[in-house]
Amino acid sequence: MELNQPIQVHPPEPMHILIAGGGLGGLSLAQGLIKDGHTVEVFERDDGIGQRQGYYLTMNGDGGESLRRLLPEDLYELYLATSRQPYPTQSSIVRTPQLELLGAQPSLGRRNQGPRRHTGFDRRTLRRILGTRIQESIRWGTKAESYEEDRTGVTLALDDGSTAHGDILVIANGVNSTLRDHRLPETRVISTEIRGIDLYARAPFTEGLLAQIPEELHDSMTMVVDGKGNRCLLGSFRPREPIHAAAAKVVDAALDPIDGYMMVSCTVPKGTPIPPCSDWTEPTGHEIKTAMQVTVAPWHPALRAIIDAVDPDSVFPISFSYLQPQQRWQPSRVTVLGDAAHGMLPTKGMGANATFYDATFLCDRLADVAAGRKNIPEAIGEYEAAMRSFAYPIIAMAADHDTQFGGGAITRAEATGRAP
Repeated sequence: MELNQPIQVHPPEPMHILIAGGGLGGLSLAQGLIKDGHTVEVFERDDGIGQRQGYYLTMNGDGGESLRRLLPEDLYELYLATSRQPYPTQSSIVRTPQLELLGAQPSLGRRNQGPRRHTGFDRRTLRRILGTRIQESIRWGTKAESYEEDRTGVTLALDDGSTAHGDILVIANGVNSTLRDHRLPETRVISTEIRGIDLYARAPFTEGLLAQIPEELHDSMTMVVDGKGNRCLLGSFRPREPIHAAAAKVVDAALDPIDGYMMVSCTVPKGTPIPPCSDWTEPTGHEIKTAMQVTVAPWHPALRAIIDAVDPDSVFPISFSYLQPQQRWQPSRVTVLGDAAHGMLPTKGMGANATFYDATFLCDRLADVAAGRKNIPEAIGEYEAAMRSFAYPIIAMAADHDTQFGGGAITRAEATGRAP
């Protein structure tokens, strides 16, 4: 080849990518792939975003900067505007029922400072932002059931009898994914509990309630423990801007007008009946709220006021499980992302952050494929190695909840049978 011969530069070749799961991971990945010029199809078994899966989630520098990479600029700014107001301490905090500080553990993640730092978000709000402008790529109410992989791509079988074909399949449909089990049959899902925080609710902020809450309860995620097994987890959500006002600045963003609230998960007295979700009736939430009020009756007035303000219709139960990390596997056109790859307990506040990190790294590696720098198995292998390196150590740390949350203050309090 002559030295002055022009170098042949091949234009990027976009791919068609199938995504099983329309939660935070699947939607954020779809946004990033579409931003990079690919086409996607997202298959979500639920009928829409209205499915209740939780309230407040913590965001750190890893997750927040990943969203900067994945979202169009105006949607990223909308995420920031609707995220939680900055708070003093980036830690998990443990307090006594009279709000004395027992311990704190700094949060994980890259440096995260300044007035625009990443804080936390309302799950429903962010999920709606992630679904903005890509609705034509989402098939709601459609479950991905099985797949076949060959040299030309992946064919996905759906529960309505139809199929979809793509270059790559990304399994992002949760910790109990049957598709993931087919791809990684040695996966072990470990069901567990985090004592005292299996019932979630929210207490909407009013002027009267805010006047009763000391500022320290608007700090990081806080666990109140009495040393006798009773606990109350609190997460304050006060958006930087009113959500309806922030959404009005983006023409095609349709967000629910969610006001500030305190997310609550509180112990109920032993023997309190908690029926399966399918058996809940209208009085169930009221009965559980009443049981929570019994637990906090001797506690600080602010804690009693928060539980008194709980919306009974917001109460719901949650079960916890996590994945046992696997050894390296052979990469292919089918990969995993988010909870389907590394489901973890919420101890370190890293589940969503790790998911967004996954989506960013996968987008970057698939950009290499589109540009001809890597083949698909090579790119997927690099993504999976980075995902395991980032997420697997966190799974192990998060599994030891009482030692890790608040720097071991829960364990110390309960070892003595009292909160000092």
